[in-house]
Amino acid sequence: MVRLLGIDAKRKTFSFKCGLCDGLHEGPPSFAHRRPPYYFDVPEAERAARVEITDDLCRISPAEPDGSDAIFCIRATLDIPIIGSEAPFCWGVWVTQSEEAYLRYVATFDDDQSADGAFGWLAVVMPHYRRTAPGDYLEHLACDVEWGAKGQRPKVRVRPCDHPLYADQTNGIEWESAVEIARLAMHGPKD
Repeated sequence: MVRLLGIDAKRKTFSFKCGLCDGLHEGPPSFAHRRPPYYFDVPEAERAARVEITDDLCRISPAEPDGSDAIFCIRATLDIPIIGSEAPFCWGVWVTQSEEAYLRYVATFDDDQSADGAFGWLAVVMPHYRRTAPGDYLEHLACDVEWGAKGQRPKVRVRPCDHPLYADQTNGIEWESAVEIARLAMHGPKD
């Protein structure tokens, strides 16, 4: 059972009392993925040789020099409005970029990139939004990535599709749904 708190017209600060851990969770929910999912596809023994990664960038070289493409990812945020809350539900995600877009992003990383962006693919594991087998990536969703102003992470906007993540990002989610998604992200599914 979850008891909602903070739903008054003045504050609108997201908070809830968790029925699983009995803790009071306050502030806008925000969860991040430290590594892109492709990182974990590379055998641990090969990561030092094949993966270049920072807090914001990831380049994964192919296993065999057979001409297959490298994978280029940048770290971004995906916001989902919470109806009645002053702040969105924020996910720190990784999105792929073409090699050309990635190199342009890296070259202008210390500049204002707010007038730039690129197409990307979103492939993450997000509680509540999975239509795949447990532990699998979210379907690879097409998205637009707005690179943002200097010092800000890029923003992800899912392209129109029939996926519930697109609907929620476009229309917002109810407070109760945000609580359930936050609980899933913090504690996993109920046993």
